Amino acid sequence: MISFQVVSSALLLGLAGSLHCAGMCGPLILAMPFHTKGGSGGWRHLLVYHTGRILVYALLGILIGMIGKGVAIAGIQKGLSLAAGFFLIIMAFMMWRFEILIASIPGFARYTGAVQRMIGKAMGKQGYQTTLSLGALNGLLPCGLVYGALAGAISTMEAAGGGLFMLLFGAGTLPMLLTVSLLGNKAGNQLRKKLGIVQPLLMIIAGSLLVMRGLHLDLSLFESAVPRAGYECH
Repeated sequence: MISFQVVSSALLLGLAGSLHCAGMCGPLILAMPFHTKGGSGGWRHLLVYHTGRILVYALLGILIGMIGKGVAIAGIQKGLSLAAGFFLIIMAFMMWRFEILIASIPGFARYTGAVQRMIGKAMGKQGYQTTLSLGALNGLLPCGLVYGALAGAISTMEAAGGGLFMLLFGAGTLPMLLTVSLLGNKAGNQLRKKLGIVQPLLMIIAGSLLVMRGLHLDLSLFESAVPRAGYECH
């Protein structure tokens, strides 16, 4: 079962990510065609958009959690949780540099361009299915905070736990992004600047929780992952 430290880390990372997303994703969200719709129709499209984005996060969490399960079977889950926690703490001190390092990976620019072209094509269409796909594509765009959250998700060492971690992360990003949609990008960026110092603090706390979890892990996960050999009588 996913622990309190893991749940808290996911939500804190989501809140930290929402401050980052206001500047990175805010302009993209405001450019979406459903922002031209007034009344409840626009808000329904907005919720569908974020549903698509968060579902992609959850799917990525399930995949990375399955990898973590393999690590648990290898019996090194304690080191994995510690590594994920320290990774988040390091990211907190070099957030913008981390984004540059990610962008410098060979082939990454081509991947980003492909996702952006798909977004451009989808934006010329209408309907909730298109809105859902736009949200899903947004979830695939490169983002340091998402990769940090995936580091936390792999420390759950199970598919369901990884998916839940990323669902909670996605939910944590909603308040700021909905504020941007309500107040506009300028107001969202002003709020982001005022709360800028909060982002690294939340990441440090989230990372520290994972480190604490790692320090208190025992071999129970390993024992539950590996079936014990029994004795058969003939």
